[in-house]
Amino acid sequence: MAQSSARSKWVSLLILFFAHLATTIIADDGPLPNGDFETPPTNGFPSDDILDGATAIPSWKSNGTVELVEAGQKQGGMILIIPEGRHAVRLGNDAEIRQEVKVEKGSTYSVTFSAARTCAQLESLNVSVPPASQTIDLQTLYNVQGWDPYAWAFEAEQDDVSLVFRNPGMEDDPTCGPIIDDIAIKKLFSPDRPKDNAVVNGDFEEGPWMFRNTSLGVLLPTNLDEEISSLPGWNVESNRAIRYIDSYHFTVPEGKRAIELLSGKEGIISQMVETAPNKPYRLTFSLGQAGDKCKQPLAVMAFAGDQAQNIHYTPDSNSSFQVANLNFTAKAERTRIAFYSIYYNTRSDDMSSLCGPVVDDVKVWFSGSNRNGLGVLGLALGFAFWVSIFVIF
Repeated sequence: MAQSSARSKWVSLLILFFAHLATTIIADDGPLPNGDFETPPTNGFPSDDILDGATAIPSWKSNGTVELVEAGQKQGGMILIIPEGRHAVRLGNDAEIRQEVKVEKGSTYSVTFSAARTCAQLESLNVSVPPASQTIDLQTLYNVQGWDPYAWAFEAEQDDVSLVFRNPGMEDDPTCGPIIDDIAIKKLFSPDRPKDNAVVNGDFEEGPWMFRNTSLGVLLPTNLDEEISSLPGWNVESNRAIRYIDSYHFTVPEGKRAIELLSGKEGIISQMVETAPNKPYRLTFSLGQAGDKCKQPLAVMAFAGDQAQNIHYTPDSNSSFQVANLNFTAKAERTRIAFYSIYYNTRSDDMSSLCGPVVDDVKVWFSGSNRNGLGVLGLALGFAFWVSIFVIF
């Protein structure tokens, strides 16, 4: 009997230990607990009731008018848009949801989420990990499905942080407000600068979490801080987003990831690269189409220091992209390179979804170097020539 009691005590201690360990595990890359809001509350999913209580949504705390909405649910004559699955969350006036997340202090993280608006044209969504915060305008719909995936980055100032989504709007109907779904997190790493390339993350392989079952890419809204960006090394300068795309759903020139430029001059991506003053450089990049039925012509304006060039994509039956270049002379120790789409393009199959040219594999290199390998090839041919002469004689 005593032995059985002692065994039960040890089992209880082990359960407590692993329960404590589970609460201290750092967030893994991927969906947050109940980030898709498909886990039912204790009393099941409500039919038409607004949630009340700080713990009504599993894994989340809420404040204000927060509602679990369901696919097919109507508000007046409007059917609510649910990005993925059966359920999502709608935030009313000044309402918020939050989740406590374990992270690594000093590291940069990107949060991916899907959002749609409901009643108001000027709806917005504030996402924050205090003190970092950004309000994202949901007025522009980038595709005909009525919702878009977004990414936002922050630097962790503590090991324990609160991820907060809040509706800053105040509408006459307190239930109006943005719908949120599919929330994921990813720890970001700044790629090492290549040996012969001044551009960081020029292949765009390091970026935010992307859901494999989502074919819309991820929108990157305005972010002027190159140190804290969902796309390490790069800034989005303008008031419209650019789209981060993958090779599973789009045509990508190199690797698994690339950038699609949207909204003409309102979607600018840039980077400050290290250069030597008064030295000649060449900017090269891949320019192509995303395979998403984007209406042509497609073209970009490419900038490198005080040089700018209008480059049109010319379709080739053998390739979906071409290599473009721009020569420039550096004026300082840091030089700005940037790209935007010259045209406002939409898809030909729905005439509403925004699209544009694809940019990938961006490089800035000292144009005096034999980067194309011809110098090495020439040395090899010369060596072979003299060896053949030696053998003959």
